[in-house]
Amino acid sequence: MKKLFFIFFYLPFIITSQTREIDSLQLISKSNASDTIKLQALSDLNWAILSENIERAKNYAFQEITLAKKTNNAKWIAQGYNDLGLSYFKQGKLDSALTFYNKSLDIRKKLNNKALIASSLSKIGLIYYELAEYNTALDCQLKTLKIFEDLGDENKTAQTYNNISQIFFKLRNPKKEVEYGEKALAIFKKNNNEYQCAQVYGSMGNAYKLLGDAKKSNDYFNSALPTFIKYGDRLSEANIYNGLAINMRQDFKDKEALEYYKKAYNISVEEKDKLGIELFGHNISCVLTDMGNYQDALKYSLESLNSTEESNKSQLILTYRQLATIYSFMNDGKKAKFYLDKFADLKDTIFNENNAKQLVEMETKYDVEKKNLELAKNKAEITNEKNKRYITYGALAFFILLFSIAIWAFRQKKKSASLLQSKNQLLEKANHLITHQKEELSEKQKEIVDSINYAKKIQNALLANEELILENLLDHFILFKPKDIVSGDFTWATKKDNLFYLACCDSTGHGVPGAFMSLLNIGFLSEAIKERHIYEPGKIFDYARARLIETIGHDKQKDGFDGILICMDITTKQITYAAANNAPLLISNKEINYLSTNKMPVGEGIKIENFNTFSINYEKSDTLYLFTDGYPDQFGGEKGKKFKYKQLEELLSSNSDKPTAYQKEKLETTFENWRGNLEQVDDVCVIGIRL
Repeated sequence: MKKLFFIFFYLPFIITSQTREIDSLQLISKSNASDTIKLQALSDLNWAILSENIERAKNYAFQEITLAKKTNNAKWIAQGYNDLGLSYFKQGKLDSALTFYNKSLDIRKKLNNKALIASSLSKIGLIYYELAEYNTALDCQLKTLKIFEDLGDENKTAQTYNNISQIFFKLRNPKKEVEYGEKALAIFKKNNNEYQCAQVYGSMGNAYKLLGDAKKSNDYFNSALPTFIKYGDRLSEANIYNGLAINMRQDFKDKEALEYYKKAYNISVEEKDKLGIELFGHNISCVLTDMGNYQDALKYSLESLNSTEESNKSQLILTYRQLATIYSFMNDGKKAKFYLDKFADLKDTIFNENNAKQLVEMETKYDVEKKNLELAKNKAEITNEKNKRYITYGALAFFILLFSIAIWAFRQKKKSASLLQSKNQLLEKANHLITHQKEELSEKQKEIVDSINYAKKIQNALLANEELILENLLDHFILFKPKDIVSGDFTWATKKDNLFYLACCDSTGHGVPGAFMSLLNIGFLSEAIKERHIYEPGKIFDYARARLIETIGHDKQKDGFDGILICMDITTKQITYAAANNAPLLISNKEINYLSTNKMPVGEGIKIENFNTFSINYEKSDTLYLFTDGYPDQFGGEKGKKFKYKQLEELLSSNSDKPTAYQKEKLETTFENWRGNLEQVDDVCVIGIRL
């Protein structure tokens, strides 16, 4: 868990709030003191009790606003809105907080107080950060930075650098995160700001962790730790332990990682930090599972589950998946299936909620734009009325003197109005036509996207079923990254009597055309086994090719798929396979064994021969890999070149002795780092099986 290190920019007089006694402040707020002193006391009271009683703090903010409005003190009205916004923020009511921060900002802009404008912009940026609208948050913080740089305020400039660094962390741009973090660190060190330095050290530790430099990451984490301990910032201390644990895990030092995770977990329990209990408990469970201590892993996962609220769906979905994994290792298929079903149901719920949220956001945006248009229209009408009155008064005052000019002006105005009316009618027709066309395009686009999303659901239903794979291949991973919403690559699995089949294939094309081909290919593979009772992988490919050519092979159309189909006899553990163009890899003690393949596709090709059925001789703990060409064909790196097969093979070999969950994470991280800002060029599918 990464703690947000945003720093609020308080007014200069707020610093006294920490030293005043609450009773004294209450007496001042009710005394005969000047209005300014009473306003100061009410604001200080809001800040002083905010962490203990938010409702009372809000009440003081409302009193502050009421008194400021009564005395017509704009500066204090803005401060009151600011204090109220913070109270709502502490309650987690972000929409209300944003409303009052914007009210404060509007007044401060009229007062042209640049320091206070920057303070409001920074807080608004924080709200957008919490709402995960990171680009808007970045825009607010960059505006804040410009003001503080112009004012020459070094400390607040450094704080804003740090805020921007945090946003780049969320945008997964560690290089920019480091760039702004170093700028903040230089100023904090110069001004001997020990605690702020520790905050930046923590951020830099996370950045270098993403950049893959574990040594620098650990150095920064260890630099931050003593300061957080010194200042009693226990939650930050826990986050540092969590970061160190992640680095230990990447170096396969599970015992050290477990020690750090437990430190973070114990702090969260002591501080009653529910989010920490949920996350760190889950992390401990994952380590214990990898170490084979399933009983203790189960205990921590169940504690994490009990602590997690229903609203925290992102944590629940992780916990359900972890519990399914643990119970499968403990050979409790019933409970494994129970949590796997809960995992699948929640995943569907999150998908539907995200769609609904997007619709609400679109409607809200439309309502706001509509209100803005109405306000603009009313303003224009008021302006027109004023102009008419001025013209009337002028005409009456100078009627005699300007009689001839008035008649001429009237005629010109009438002529211009007529011309303007004609133009407006033409513009209105054009706008109506454009609006109509835009609505039609939007509707068609929505229909297309809805259709593709529905196609995705159909395709996902036919892809390899995780529950079926867990029953037959407990120790495995599948990295599946479609280029578009739907995919030409596909994984497929089925079981016939004591034979378990698993395919990793790449259909012709990607996106919608590729998805259609994948559905057709899956259908023919299933038909071969379940209807035609063909059980040898090579003959299954022969049948699928014949059906493809028969169905779509007119005019020598070369559509079909490359891929690998393995067949495992559950009783004897013998593995046979068929391979079309793509070849599986078997890695034993990090030594790569290149397995055979037939250099032809399943479909119309230059060469059409019968597919072989190959056998695999393997030792226990060997790892078998199946993959398509999407991963090695991805462009990226410093020179924008392909990743290539050799580099993929070396990556698989170097990590083949690691847990399969780690291998998947390593493959995905390496792929994203290699790709950088470049577009994904093809669907990606990699399967790893620990034999």
